[in-house]
Amino acid sequence: MNSADLTVDFLVVGSGAGGMAAAVTAAHLGMDTLVIEKDVKYGGTSALSGGVIWVPNNHQMARAGISDSEDDAMRYLDQVVSADVPREKLRKYVQEAPKMLKFLEQHSLVKFAPAPEYPDYYAELEGGKLGARSLDPKPYSIRKLGVDLLRQMNPGPLKIRNRFSMTAAEAHEIFSFSWRSGFTIFKRLFIYWLDLPARLRKLPDNRLTLGKALVSRLRHSLQRAQVPLWLNARAVEIITEENRVTGLVVACDGRRQVIAVRKGLLLAAGGFAQCAELRPQYQPQVPAGQWSAANHTDTGDGIKLGRAAGGQIGMMHCAWWTPSMVMPNQVVEALIVGKSFPGSIVVDQAGERFCNEAEPYEDFVKHQFQANAVPAWLIFDARYRQEYPLGTALVPKKYLPDEAYKPLFESGWIKKAPTLAALAETCSIDQAGLLRTAEKIARFARQGHDEDFGRGGCANDVYYSDHRIKPNPCLSALEAGPFYAIKLWPGDLGTKGGLITDTNGQVLDTDNQPIAGLYACGNTAASVMGDSYPGAGSTLGPAMTFGYIAAKHAAGDRT
Repeated sequence: MNSADLTVDFLVVGSGAGGMAAAVTAAHLGMDTLVIEKDVKYGGTSALSGGVIWVPNNHQMARAGISDSEDDAMRYLDQVVSADVPREKLRKYVQEAPKMLKFLEQHSLVKFAPAPEYPDYYAELEGGKLGARSLDPKPYSIRKLGVDLLRQMNPGPLKIRNRFSMTAAEAHEIFSFSWRSGFTIFKRLFIYWLDLPARLRKLPDNRLTLGKALVSRLRHSLQRAQVPLWLNARAVEIITEENRVTGLVVACDGRRQVIAVRKGLLLAAGGFAQCAELRPQYQPQVPAGQWSAANHTDTGDGIKLGRAAGGQIGMMHCAWWTPSMVMPNQVVEALIVGKSFPGSIVVDQAGERFCNEAEPYEDFVKHQFQANAVPAWLIFDARYRQEYPLGTALVPKKYLPDEAYKPLFESGWIKKAPTLAALAETCSIDQAGLLRTAEKIARFARQGHDEDFGRGGCANDVYYSDHRIKPNPCLSALEAGPFYAIKLWPGDLGTKGGLITDTNGQVLDTDNQPIAGLYACGNTAASVMGDSYPGAGSTLGPAMTFGYIAAKHAAGDRT
């Protein structure tokens, strides 16, 4: 390619966890590597996520006292993952994910801690585990990343009142409502206020956690490896010569450039959750972007580029579904935790429940679609409001009264009434239906068994629950007013359909042959998890693993 402005060995499109993990791997293997990002900030949806990865049979599980094996993982996944995922690709993930974790911990600043009590979402199935397959990124310091943190993707203006950041494990401790809860809160607040210079300057918590910690660790690793990251650099067109990808046309800061690629081009640019073209075409039941918690730049660019280069697409009807709250300012927040706490139910307009509220969030939304409960209503009582947070939108009333959230009440985002009957009228929910449902829940709570949907009957259900409530920590009657309601929409954490890849992460053409030099990972690729969600971290785990696999394959490393 004689007209190239720049030549690299390995070019990554997208700066999320999958793309940056691939770039770190490529650089360590001696490839001249470049990462480009179309936005003016890096990190993508990964920076907005929980940062957890799901890695079966990982080397840290023994420390948590949990045994695992490749065979156990495959037995579990064979029951959970849809049949349209080739089993050789699923096995490749199980084999390579632990290697990816070890590699990054040895050759980068990326560090994880196992979550020993975070169960697989279907842990009761054969091969399922009660913890430690999900790993939490270790916290990282803002000061280590410095000014580059300002260029990291941030959530919208949610008016979050949190004083300090927490890891996923700390969140579980706080929401266990045991002696550990108060200790963890005190410890975090003490360390937060001990940083007096930052507090006096009204700076955020120096301690980064969750997706921001993971992305920061990866970004700093790229800096140390001297891998450049171009922002405001949009991929325009893939260049091929003699059936091989040889370059990419890029618009960087408004200037067209041609980047020649010697060994591989990895598309890691996210999915199409916010794409006004692809979303209505493949998922007409959801409006593009309105209910999705995915990054605003998640507009299908990588998928479109790969398809234009001859790539095959699949699983386009699938997404990482989760119920979502749409704030008055239209910022979307996924509701992962609050739906399982006792003193709450989720109903349709007829006042009827349609699922186990504590079930995995992907299953919840699938049941919401089946029931045509769009939107659904999360109903909760005064004790719930007093004790539990509602995402980052509301802290418990025992810390901040309703008056502190006057704009949310005045906007109608949250509704309040002295009785359930009055709340039903306010929300146009069938009053008789809601009262019947409340009576049934009261009976189920007394006996400790949800006869309709089995809420609280498995390890996943009770992971976020209140063990002070007996006999079922997920169930209590809705008795004390006032009562509250918010709308829940069938949202997502991103889409999971995209370019079909082989076991090496190579994009396959319509004849099922690999396109030489073209790779895809993360939500740009059709998910190795298919139309399922085996456990927390099933998005980022495969993204980082197949990024790692792709870099190794491009470098000619077959170990």
